[in-house]
Amino acid sequence: MLVSGARFSFGGSNWSISSLSVETPTAEVVDMTGIQDDKRSCVLVPTGVMTGGSVTVDFYGTVDPQGLVGTRDNLNLFSQNLSIRRNAILEKANLDVRTGEAVRGTLTFRLTDYYGY
Repeated sequence: MLVSGARFSFGGSNWSISSLSVETPTAEVVDMTGIQDDKRSCVLVPTGVMTGGSVTVDFYGTVDPQGLVGTRDNLNLFSQNLSIRRNAILEKANLDVRTGEAVRGTLTFRLTDYYGY
């Protein structure tokens, strides 16, 4: 459960979190099926390399993050029961801005610090 008051920072700015989704990194595999193997079989072997996961955050705050798209920095998410600190690239920012209300939207980050161990 994500408790109220959860916040995150990136690129020197801070926002509040309304929801959070984390996609773990994906293991890279190589097809090592030999010509002698049964045609219906497939032998996949992990390479030890991991592709970066992603984090999607629904946020609200006073800062427009659009100028940070394409930036690589530390992504810090923190609350009473959750803490994530990763190197990340802000891939995209979708905003919903209304007169007299906080900036709201969804940010998608690509995590860049997985090394396969």
